[in-house]
Amino acid sequence: MNDQTVIWTVGINCPAEDEDKFNIWYDEVHVPMLLQGDCVRKVTRFKLAEETYHVGTTTQPCPTYLTIYEFDNQAKFEAWMNSPARTEAGEDKTKTWGDKIYDVQWATRYNLTNAWNG
Repeated sequence: MNDQTVIWTVGINCPAEDEDKFNIWYDEVHVPMLLQGDCVRKVTRFKLAEETYHVGTTTQPCPTYLTIYEFDNQAKFEAWMNSPARTEAGEDKTKTWGDKIYDVQWATRYNLTNAWNG
């Protein structure tokens, strides 16, 4: 099994009227639940910048929030994907947001191919 770093990226939108509530819940409840156990090395969240930068000929719409979950290797990632902590966090998401669940535009895994330090 691969011993290289793995990241899980999640692109999220939420209704503007719920943004403050969403951020408090995500930062203080959801992420701490997902950090239970020893699977996740690091979680980093970003908010889309006001500026738009064009690369190439087209610019795709992007989600407002990006969360990056970092894992030491594929085994840690697989353990996390099947963990009770992840199941519990999903159940809490449904309980907290009901049918007004925020919009996960995409979530996907990336495997490390190379890394540079400046």
